[in-house]
Amino acid sequence: MAGVLLFAFGLFKAFDTQSEPDLFIYRLGAEFLLRHENPYDVAKVRAAVTVQFPDGDPKHDSFVNNCGYFLPPAATLLYLPFAILPWVGAKVAWAVVLGFAGYAIARVPELLCSAGAPPPAFLFAVAVPFVLVVNPLLLAIVGVGQVTPVCVACVVAGLFAFGRKKPSLAAILWVIPFVKPHVALPLIPLAYFLGGWRPTLLLVALVGGLNLVGAWAVGGSPLFLREYLDYLPQAREAVLYNRAAENSALTSWNRLLFALGGPLVELTAVTTVAGYLVWFGLVLGRCALANVTPSATWACAAAAAGAMVCSQVIVSEGLILVIAVPWLRDLHAGGWKLRCWLGVALLLVHPVAIAVSLQTDPEIHHPLAVLLFALLVLTGPLTLKSPAQSAGAM
Repeated sequence: MAGVLLFAFGLFKAFDTQSEPDLFIYRLGAEFLLRHENPYDVAKVRAAVTVQFPDGDPKHDSFVNNCGYFLPPAATLLYLPFAILPWVGAKVAWAVVLGFAGYAIARVPELLCSAGAPPPAFLFAVAVPFVLVVNPLLLAIVGVGQVTPVCVACVVAGLFAFGRKKPSLAAILWVIPFVKPHVALPLIPLAYFLGGWRPTLLLVALVGGLNLVGAWAVGGSPLFLREYLDYLPQAREAVLYNRAAENSALTSWNRLLFALGGPLVELTAVTTVAGYLVWFGLVLGRCALANVTPSATWACAAAAAGAMVCSQVIVSEGLILVIAVPWLRDLHAGGWKLRCWLGVALLLVHPVAIAVSLQTDPEIHHPLAVLLFALLVLTGPLTLKSPAQSAGAM
């Protein structure tokens, strides 16, 4: 039912001429590929956006002056099925994809259930699937045409594949989220944790190979990938929405630091990787301190929290945090009810803030909620035990 509702909402948006501007740009990259044009020409992209979404009095912060095609070359190949359709037809097709994505996301509470674990409580079995799909955050994401729901659905489907001992299928599904590689990076260690080195190598090979093919298709040579990497920092910096000083909807640690009066730090590829290394170091240190192998649900929660803290992304990417829901389910089942409800409250900050247009001074509610959730995961129990049993591992 949740998938049907998301499909219906996507179909409604398909006939709204001013909706899904991000989908328009993602599709435009593939359309440029078919026309043998460079999708990384910002001026051409903005000219096309201005025609489709006219702005009679564009300001410095208007969308038409703050857009461009920034996805990696692989994305131009993945969006080809939508580029061969007319714009409205592409949006209808996207609504169908969203319906399947909604179905996958609604099944998150069923993920990674331990053998012999008690059945999920009513809240997790009935109410949570509906809330995961029909909420202000996800509906806002659909309205702008972001790829996030599909990426998250592929992550969820991959987790089901791992649970069914189909690691190669999981690796294939996890290629899709790498259209946002800075967010998807934690999937590599998570693939190793869940399936070992074979699916991990397959995932890395598929992502690398698809980008090389995409670079060849766009630029005539796999070496075009180097040009893309050179282009990305300067082009993204030209967009106000990507700057930590300008966008209060960013969730990364540097936005929180700046909002609290600290120095301005814009995350580059190097500093993003450095942040992930720090986070992964903390995760490994936590496991070593507890001297236990963490549960798969805790590992998923740690991966999702790390993605939101370490990469400079807006709150719409926070949908990835839904893969932490099975860990919250396990907390509740194991008697850690206070931690469970605290985690639920922190995750609800984002859709509630969007629903009520929450503003704070300083505007820190999104990055602060993400950081607190990351700390909750880092300090929480690694396995499904009662609070008394886990006291020694805390």
